[in-house]
Amino acid sequence: MKTIATSLVCTSLILAYISNSSACTALMMKDANGNAYQARTMEWAGVLPESIHYFPSGSSIQSQTPDGKQGMTFKTKYGFIGVSLKHMTPNAKQPCVAEGANDQGMSLSLNAFLGAEGPSVDSDPSKVLSVMDFGAWALGNFQNVAQVKQALQNKEVSVWLPPLAIFGGMKAPVHYALFDKTGAGIVVEFAEGKLNVYDNPVGVMTNIPEFPWHLKNLNNYAQLTNVDRNSGTFGSLKVSAPDSGNALAGIPFTQISPGRFVKAAFFTTYVQKAKTPAEAIQTLSHVINNFDRPYELSIDPPSGGEGAEGGDAHAVSSEVTLFTTMNDLAQNQFYIRPINSINFSKIDLRKLADLKEVKKISIDTIAQLDGRDATQLFLK
Repeated sequence: MKTIATSLVCTSLILAYISNSSACTALMMKDANGNAYQARTMEWAGVLPESIHYFPSGSSIQSQTPDGKQGMTFKTKYGFIGVSLKHMTPNAKQPCVAEGANDQGMSLSLNAFLGAEGPSVDSDPSKVLSVMDFGAWALGNFQNVAQVKQALQNKEVSVWLPPLAIFGGMKAPVHYALFDKTGAGIVVEFAEGKLNVYDNPVGVMTNIPEFPWHLKNLNNYAQLTNVDRNSGTFGSLKVSAPDSGNALAGIPFTQISPGRFVKAAFFTTYVQKAKTPAEAIQTLSHVINNFDRPYELSIDPPSGGEGAEGGDAHAVSSEVTLFTTMNDLAQNQFYIRPINSINFSKIDLRKLADLKEVKKISIDTIAQLDGRDATQLFLK
């Protein structure tokens, strides 16, 4: 009886934990030729992303230690673009990259991961990297996920999690999904005082619980297939489906992290593989649209304690998709659709190769294009 009670308490805590996680979803698909395409949505109940930065090769990056002193510094080897978050930590020398891709065909997605707990910090400040600078470090220095994985395993950096005021002083509750143009992927998480790097065999990342839990949970959906069953028998009564699509009946509709993980894994596994890059991006846009959340699709009532990510705990709040991005990793083309746009605007990283200084374009400016090419904004 005591065991049952303990299990119920633990289950309740887990469900409460999950329900207050933000609803970001990152995924990767391949076309018929094996080229990789990545997409993500970012959900939040408040206003967060401000701009898109392009960092050319040779950009100076300076991180800091937990006591505010200079940490790791480096000049980037590769140019990269990133949706940036400002003022996440005091005195940061550059914005945090929440979503981005470099000119080598590698993408990076920052998703919420509540309860993150990193390892102790190295005594050598030249190796110390704030997790808010992890995106710049990975995209600026490496061509593929294998190189990132090796660098982390070799402990070339000591990553620490700064407290974030926007999360009430909680240690930065983040984890990262990285994919490259071959379709290889890894997940980088900070849990129980460890930095964990996991290979990503399904090309999906959402939020809590830890990534291995999501993979194990897929065993509960082994029956899923995209083949409809259109006829059956109940007793002596023969029945037939009035429409197609019943193969999708077992996919979770809930927007919490485990449900979105299963749904994303199903979509990326079964949708038709495109024959051309243009078809692949079009297919990817259809897939990622299934994770878009308009205002008040679900709401969190005032609780006085916890509410939706970024929302006011003393007022009704609603997580909404602030932006959606896609990446053609083989062709170095980055697509973004802010919340107040209908269409995606494209940024061609190949055309930015000659830039020598950091460029910044506001999300609002991108939104006004509503699907027109945004590359020229960075060349002015």
